[in-house]
Amino acid sequence: MLRFCLVFLAFGVAWAQPRPVEIVERDIAYGTHPRQVLDISVRPLETPKPAIVMIHGGGWQSGDKRSAASKASSFLSQGFAVAAMNYRLHPDVKPRDQAMDVAAAAVWIAKHANRYGIDPRQIYLTGHEAGAHLAALVGTDPAYLAPHGARPSDLGGIITLDTGVYDVPAQMKTTDETTQYGRLIRQIFGSDTNLWPLLSPSFQANKASELPPFFMAYSEGRADLSSQARPFAQAIRRSGSLAVLYEATGRNQDNLFRMFGGEDDPTTEAVINFVKREANLPVRIHDEDKDESIPELSWFFSYRAPQMDADERRLEASEVTGLITHDTSLFAGNSARMKSEGMMQGQVIRLDGLEDRWSLDLQMPRGYSRVSSMLSATFDVDGEGLPIESRSYLFAGAAYDKGAGRPGPAGVFIRTPSGNWTKQDLGETNQPSAYTEVHAMTSWRDQETGIDQVLIGASPSPLGIYRGVYDPSAPGGIQFDQTPEFTPEGEERVMAFAACGGILYAATQKEIVRRIDGKRPRWEVLLDLDEVADFSSYAGELDPYWLDADEIRSFRCDPPSAQPSLAFSALNHTWRYKPGDKEPKMETSLLSVLENALGREPHYIMTQDTMVMRNQGRDIEEWIGMEVYYDLDYLASLPEFPFWGTGFGKDAFYLVRTVTRGQVSYRIEELNILGNDPYIRPLARVRDFERSPFETDDAIYVAGYRPWFGDMTDTGWIARGTR
Repeated sequence: MLRFCLVFLAFGVAWAQPRPVEIVERDIAYGTHPRQVLDISVRPLETPKPAIVMIHGGGWQSGDKRSAASKASSFLSQGFAVAAMNYRLHPDVKPRDQAMDVAAAAVWIAKHANRYGIDPRQIYLTGHEAGAHLAALVGTDPAYLAPHGARPSDLGGIITLDTGVYDVPAQMKTTDETTQYGRLIRQIFGSDTNLWPLLSPSFQANKASELPPFFMAYSEGRADLSSQARPFAQAIRRSGSLAVLYEATGRNQDNLFRMFGGEDDPTTEAVINFVKREANLPVRIHDEDKDESIPELSWFFSYRAPQMDADERRLEASEVTGLITHDTSLFAGNSARMKSEGMMQGQVIRLDGLEDRWSLDLQMPRGYSRVSSMLSATFDVDGEGLPIESRSYLFAGAAYDKGAGRPGPAGVFIRTPSGNWTKQDLGETNQPSAYTEVHAMTSWRDQETGIDQVLIGASPSPLGIYRGVYDPSAPGGIQFDQTPEFTPEGEERVMAFAACGGILYAATQKEIVRRIDGKRPRWEVLLDLDEVADFSSYAGELDPYWLDADEIRSFRCDPPSAQPSLAFSALNHTWRYKPGDKEPKMETSLLSVLENALGREPHYIMTQDTMVMRNQGRDIEEWIGMEVYYDLDYLASLPEFPFWGTGFGKDAFYLVRTVTRGQVSYRIEELNILGNDPYIRPLARVRDFERSPFETDDAIYVAGYRPWFGDMTDTGWIARGTR
């Protein structure tokens, strides 16, 4: 099957640089008609380059490829090849014939890619108005590519600028025949209403199962947005593909095209970045962005359930619960609802590079429903305190669905340095809870013995915190103690670990405990939130259900403090706690932060994992994942807001906590994945963050899924954010 990518561009790109040698070929025939010709410009590069194929506008009845000639240098400066094409014009031919020309030109370039140093998988084209309509038609109707052995799902992308014709019947109903544009539309598309759907990209998209990604720019305030562009974008998204709607602020139908390709034109930059991201090329970073702060990112899906890996194994995810770098690869843990098995089974998936696909690394056995924690640990000292050659292990903690009142094991899966997985059961419990879980893990060098170890927090009791050391005779090379060092009370879960000031701390749902290192380590309780008077007053603000569900979250060391302290969230607030104090100090109300930022009234906020984005001395910037629950009466009063009937919002927010010269501030950021409609594919919960492990890549990966109280089959996702 021929692989190629189309993006029809009738214009240029900014950021022109000094021109190196260019190779230009003109009036190359891709067909037999005098207008079936194209020009190609390239600059010699060591690696295959993307190609931009430009298609002119002109109301389907005029225009010429020469209009793109002045724009080529801007695209060439980005490392692209550039082709500009002519096509047959009305009244000699109809739009279907013109779309056939577009498909034929693109396929010709793909077949001759080696001649120009073009990557045949990265051929991009874009059009304006009439050219955009033809591009969208080729990208949605398989009839145009089928004669060449290709199909719309083979396209890498379509970019359209300011076309008003995605839905011909709708346009005919709303266009006044007394206007020049109205007369043109009726002249081009005729009076046969049976043919109109065949010429409508929206109708074709509604029939398609797989489509290429689309970038659709439109001028500010254009009336066709609601009647044409937005419904078309929704049809593309329903097919599972990407549809980016971009409003060119400050541009009208006249100057959107005229300004496109100019220096500092936002639409041009957005298109260039779209192409580069689809081609897995580094996105341009402005010089002014290279400062201490983290600039706004553009987000795209890296993984969204379900997907197939290269070996045709199905990667399913109801919840992507963690991201971690291990041995230069990115790993993610999830909970996979195996439709064929009718049950949940945890998976670990792996991404090895920017141009690779996510692959299945571990399929957990029946009963282990999800990956609940992940840890990459290196051992330089064995369990006897003797130095060894460094060995790196990946640990995946699991939740086991045992059923209420039945005994069940707590399992940890170990990926050895050779890449093989083994499993060890730490112990079991018959508590009334329906599952056992390894929720927290950390690596730690004992400050007294100097022994490298991993500490695994398993729940509920009599499970607890288990120690593991390197022992080549043990399964997977890790030997765990048979009894826990610490056991929380009742069904309390071990939530997280934090190393601070040379001391290791752990948080259960309600307690903070400290480890006393040594040959016989022990743990002491420092703080019990149920016994803190001020905490009880905040607890009274929650209804009984959420009070029972509330627990310590985002537990971590807070490095900006002059004296090491611990930070966490609970009861809709964030807190700081200095070990030795009788109670924590409230830092901010998350309810107020969200209400002030969004104008909404949240009822309950649960934070998730935290990543340090910037740490310079006592100045710090942290990103904190979160999910938001709203009061249902409040939601019912909103005319338009994406939420489930259970009360959770469908949009994805995360907290940014900044400490500058001792002053703490919070702000809310929304994770907007380009082309994603939260009504169609909700994001909802931002769970975990991880920096890209790949060389020369400055991206951030984020994992998440929809929240509680509903079917979560194939709802897991991973987003990739670039500057």
